Amino acid sequence: MSRPVLASCRWLRVSAFVLTVAFLSGSLWALRWSGDLSTATPDTFWYARDAFRYAGYSEANADLAAAKITCGAMSHARDRRKDFDSCLLKRSDLPARAPVRFQRIFTSRPGYALAMAPLVRVMGGAGFLVGSALLGMACGAAVVVLALAIGLRPTQAWLAQVAFYLLPTGLWVSRMLAEAPMVLCVLVATIGTVLLLRGHRTILATSLLITGQICLCVVKPANAVALAAALLVFAAVRAPFTHARRDYLRVAASAGVVLAGNLLLSGMLGLPGLNETLQDTFTDHFRRPDVTDPWHRLAVAMGRLCGEHITLQMLDNPLVPAAYVAGAAGLFWRARSEIATLLFAVGLTGAVVALMHPLASETARLAVVTWIPVAFGLAVLMSGSHGIGIQRQRRSPSEPPANAGEDPSASTASLS
Repeated sequence: MSRPVLASCRWLRVSAFVLTVAFLSGSLWALRWSGDLSTATPDTFWYARDAFRYAGYSEANADLAAAKITCGAMSHARDRRKDFDSCLLKRSDLPARAPVRFQRIFTSRPGYALAMAPLVRVMGGAGFLVGSALLGMACGAAVVVLALAIGLRPTQAWLAQVAFYLLPTGLWVSRMLAEAPMVLCVLVATIGTVLLLRGHRTILATSLLITGQICLCVVKPANAVALAAALLVFAAVRAPFTHARRDYLRVAASAGVVLAGNLLLSGMLGLPGLNETLQDTFTDHFRRPDVTDPWHRLAVAMGRLCGEHITLQMLDNPLVPAAYVAGAAGLFWRARSEIATLLFAVGLTGAVVALMHPLASETARLAVVTWIPVAFGLAVLMSGSHGIGIQRQRRSPSEPPANAGEDPSASTASLS
């Protein structure tokens, strides 16, 4: 077959693959969006309000527009006009009544609102929905890219994408909340990490790793600190036991710079930190005086959260622990150790964030990142593949190929 024909066939296959990814992301996002559950929470109001303000709306108009979006989504789940009217009255007046310290928690993480602002400026309230949908669908595309980067075949990447949307990750990235951009940033940073460990396009990989983490700092600072710390520990622990020590040190250095920069800038700018978050938790959003022992209360609340809420939830719904066990089995049994450990470290950040914000009503949302490794573990388990892992790039003519001696069909980055 001539070279132009081969190039044309490859182009058609790549195009078909991309269209399939886009179709699955759009249809699965729409599936999770639909239903009786509310597509917004009270936090949606604060994100939408900032988006309208960044788009140039006056404070009064921004508050009213944000209230309409939030109340419309929340009352739709109950289909009661009275709820909408009372909610609209309450929400539109909320900025005048809510403590300033509480509002600063949202203004200190403007990433989601800034991303929505251009669409809100052009499309009004519909732009907030469209932007949220695009971010939710981008998460599915990022899952596929990460799946290919770690060595899954295209069909296995689709399995990971489907699992991602059917698991709680799909629910939370389809809500009008900061979870979609947060998860997207985590996935982008993880893609950069995998590419760095492959020794593949170091500049691009480092850019993805740092960009994902920096964007995460302005979307969800708590997740950014947890992810940077997890990547730093992961790389530092594995570096002495691998020949790819230089690449692991690049990951550690990138994560360390972002972690230090985040903490330094937060302190210099006086942004709300963990202590302020704890005060918010234990003072009912600053409606009561500050507590003098937030860390002791945190320890007690964490014990209660694990011993009562999480344990009882898993006993009441055994599918939850079963999914975690199956995902772990897929990763640690069928994938190589560097991939299993990396994804486990990324997922662990969700558990850390949830424990540091010990609110039973918010645990499912705060722990959403824990389901990312489960999605990949289930995909690997269902595909029946063994040895999924990072295939390092050939560095010099004298160095043997990274996949020498392996089944050529295991090279899954190619779509031809």
